[in-house]
Amino acid sequence: MIKVLIIDDHYLFAEGVASLFKPEDGIKVVAHTQNGNIAPSILEETEVDVILMDIDMPVIDGIETMHLLKEKEIDIPILMLTMHLSIQKIRDSLKSGAQGYIIKDASKPELIEAIKATSERKNYFHTKINDQVFDYFRGRNKANTIVDELSSREKEVVKCLADGMNSNAIAETLFISKHTVKTHRRNIMHKLNVKTSAELIKLAIEKKIIDI
Repeated sequence: MIKVLIIDDHYLFAEGVASLFKPEDGIKVVAHTQNGNIAPSILEETEVDVILMDIDMPVIDGIETMHLLKEKEIDIPILMLTMHLSIQKIRDSLKSGAQGYIIKDASKPELIEAIKATSERKNYFHTKINDQVFDYFRGRNKANTIVDELSSREKEVVKCLADGMNSNAIAETLFISKHTVKTHRRNIMHKLNVKTSAELIKLAIEKKIIDI
């Protein structure tokens, strides 16, 4: 029997989901909370195999709840159950550790399949978001591959950016023109599929281009 904790601020929706499952489905909702802050204390007292979680909640949203669980070193697979189809919400969920992502208008068989896959730590994504998920993983895999192909000069530029330097300072430090610095920055961001310096620096730290 797969034991499920629902974290969703809509009580009637959560009750409806819980009532869907019959003993033959092999799934049982063992707890529900409308507040992600309460999740750690529930998990201390209740055995749970999968967390079924919404994104938008008033006290603490699903993304913040996942961060909280990580801080508490709670490692239980999470399936997002939401109405959001936006790539940003999907990316934020995956980056924060979600195992799967399903839309609230999914059928019962789809939800059962998603929960079972998540319980086995397999990824599950609703068919409506297949294109967005593919784009996300394609971009991430591209970054993993291309990061090793940055030139020595491009890596130097990244390190300067991480030190808080602007284009003028980088040009003076590396003895190159400001125009060349801008060209390097543009090429680096294109290669790594990032749009802001903050994203670039975060990825550079993750890939150990720079040390902190």
